[in-house]
Amino acid sequence: MRRLVTVLLLSSILLGCSNFKKLSNEMKAIDSLTHEYRLTLSEPVSDSAVVIEQIKDINKSEVDGYDGIIQSDSIQLQMSNDVHYLLIFEDKNNDLTLQRDEAFSVINLRDYKNKTDIDVTLTVNEKEIPKAFVDRSLSSLLNIELDLVDIGAVVSLTDPPFEKKNAELGMWQPLTFLLENNTGLYFLSEYDPNKIPILFVHGINSTALDFSSLIEKVDKSKYQIWAFNYPSGLSLSLNSKGLNNLLHTVATEYKIKQMHVVAHSMGGLIVTNSSRQCSIGDLCHFINSITTISSPFGGVESAKQGIEYSPVVMPAWVDLNPNGKFIADLFADNDNIHTPHFLAFGYNSGDLFNTDSNDGVIDLSSQLSRQAQLHAEQIRGYDENHLSILDNDELFDDLSDFWLKTEQ
Repeated sequence: MRRLVTVLLLSSILLGCSNFKKLSNEMKAIDSLTHEYRLTLSEPVSDSAVVIEQIKDINKSEVDGYDGIIQSDSIQLQMSNDVHYLLIFEDKNNDLTLQRDEAFSVINLRDYKNKTDIDVTLTVNEKEIPKAFVDRSLSSLLNIELDLVDIGAVVSLTDPPFEKKNAELGMWQPLTFLLENNTGLYFLSEYDPNKIPILFVHGINSTALDFSSLIEKVDKSKYQIWAFNYPSGLSLSLNSKGLNNLLHTVATEYKIKQMHVVAHSMGGLIVTNSSRQCSIGDLCHFINSITTISSPFGGVESAKQGIEYSPVVMPAWVDLNPNGKFIADLFADNDNIHTPHFLAFGYNSGDLFNTDSNDGVIDLSSQLSRQAQLHAEQIRGYDENHLSILDNDELFDDLSDFWLKTEQ
């Protein structure tokens, strides 16, 4: 018996080593294509957001991406090496538009080629202000290139992007996942302007296939199903920004006026953080409701252990760390987010000998963190484990009622 246990342990370690080697190679490749910076404001801004526009060519009136600082004086940015300038400004009236009386700064990233820390001082200076960006809304300037991302491709849940092997690929080889065209906002039917989209967002090592039972129950005469597929090994911050870019693109192209978002597990954290970004300038006003199911709002203890003991740290673990900045900031600006939130949690571990308070994967204390409860408009618990909750008929009934209420 002892020998059998030793063999099993050794095989699991070898399998783990293989995955960590893949992850290490992927992260090195990503690091060669991107650069990470920490922006710190010399004087914190308390009453308004600070908008950061990412620009390839300062002589063109185009913005290639954006971010924001809300109630903080610093932000971590990971950007493509193709981005050469940052236009940073205090958005006093929360309209995502630089005005002449707003303090700003233009950063030439070529000056920080071998540095990671950027100290920023915002000042009002009409003589130096980049005129091509003044009084131009961010929406009119955004020109996000999404070469590796599908938007609006009509697919089936049986198609390759949603296969289990691709879920694992997205966790351990996120760059390969991207390069093999598995990332996108997919439609499960042809777009219909008369139907309300429901966007499903999966968790770590998963795809929208986990939602198949729930999706099957949706009234297709009223709703259309969309799915966000992403490499779950990347940081939650990065995937949140990716979701924001996709939502902005699809909402603009199809003139979306209503939408529901349903997220499971880690996907709930991505959606919650995405809604924080959307609150700057109210870019996601078309979202009627957000539903999170079995989401670890208080973090995941095993992610902390992974950071401490693993030979290679998966970026997602950093954001799932219960003591990390991502978890701490998730509800930091609660008052700016007004989208109705339905918090669903499971409390059946699925194991007769497991007496801990969890759903077999996520602790109840994490699913029901105080800040998450204070933010939620509706909270419901189900006698299900982490995956079986997605098959629960009562959850679907509660979801349907919540959708209807928020539409009215």
